[in-house]
Amino acid sequence: MNRTILLIEDKSSLSETLKTLLELHQFKVILAGNGEDGIKLARQKLPDLVISDVYMPVVNGYELLESFKNDSTLSNIPVIMLTAKTEIEEINLAMRKGAAGYVTKPFLFKNLHATIKKVLV
Repeated sequence: MNRTILLIEDKSSLSETLKTLLELHQFKVILAGNGEDGIKLARQKLPDLVISDVYMPVVNGYELLESFKNDSTLSNIPVIMLTAKTEIEEINLAMRKGAAGYVTKPFLFKNLHATIKKVLV
């Protein structure tokens, strides 16, 4: 596939594991540890997709979605939220703010991969 994914996750063990799994599926992966760094990297690299945690330091996932929506350079890049928050209010909020998908932790990689494929069609 050779598409580029920006993975924004503050837990390095999870981001490294996900990076390895995504690379096995032919994705190029860029890592960021918080939303602020993620926004900067998105502007520099213009990835095909962003996967972001919701609750992380500096800029959270909801603020990241707002930034993407309000930035003409980033507004067409889909963002999948990957979070432990399973409440329907959280899911609805993310979708209202422009998330292209929402995957809850813990998750099966095949479910995340299916969401990625659906978003990147």
